[in-house]
Amino acid sequence: MDKTLVFPLEVRGQPERPCVKFTAYDRSNGAAELHHIFLPSPPSLSFNDGADFSTLDLGSLGAVGASILQGEGLKGVSSIKAGQVMDIALANTANAELVSFGRKTVVNPNTNTTFKSNRLRTFGFNFKMVARSRDESSVIRAIHNKFRKFTYASQRGDSSNLTLDFPPVWTIRFLDFKSPTGENKFIPRIYSCYLTQVESTFNSSANIYFNDSAPLEVDVSLTFQETRSLTRNDITNMENDLLENRGIDENGKPTVEPVASPKKQSAKPTTYTSRGNRKR
Repeated sequence: MDKTLVFPLEVRGQPERPCVKFTAYDRSNGAAELHHIFLPSPPSLSFNDGADFSTLDLGSLGAVGASILQGEGLKGVSSIKAGQVMDIALANTANAELVSFGRKTVVNPNTNTTFKSNRLRTFGFNFKMVARSRDESSVIRAIHNKFRKFTYASQRGDSSNLTLDFPPVWTIRFLDFKSPTGENKFIPRIYSCYLTQVESTFNSSANIYFNDSAPLEVDVSLTFQETRSLTRNDITNMENDLLENRGIDENGKPTVEPVASPKKQSAKPTTYTSRGNRKR
């Protein structure tokens, strides 16, 4: 299997052209083998950064406790009036709702917003590959097959199917060879990902085939999901080029430490130019 695929073919001679580089870290043979796919940067790139929040009702006693924890001491307790103490006490009885209705008072639930977690980010890419020659048809077929293949888990050593290795981890980089880092600084960085879905459509515009039965065009829709939820440190480190490997270790596995130290990131992985040549 060709480990570096470029489409369209003329991209190899156009280093100034905005491209996206997909790299799969295949571990089916034990060691991590890098497979690269270079494609023109697609339109309508979308990035969704989000956090999940919930609500928490502190209630009367919870509000007092919070004021104590925030350094206000017993001020919150001393400010409660006798009538309020009665309302609080009655609110904890068996007939609390009836009592509340009769007194026309309700204990303030002291609802607060509480942070839960940051969301796992997902990314979608759509490519239309139209062949203009037999060679380009072959490259389209190879790219399409590689994306599909690396969506699946692989069997370990035997054919028992009892255990499976995870599908390969991917990195996605938006290239700019005029930049010192080789990446486009104006597009946010993406952490290591799994390829979770590949959708394929053949000849969506016209039902045309070449003499060797190759379709004229292949539309591929890709969905990636990052290997873990990120922190602000991860975002900052990626933007400052301190996470060159995007959380993938030398064996092609995603790392689990929340923030890798810059020293561990000093060894850069093998990279390739737009012509598919290895950089040194």
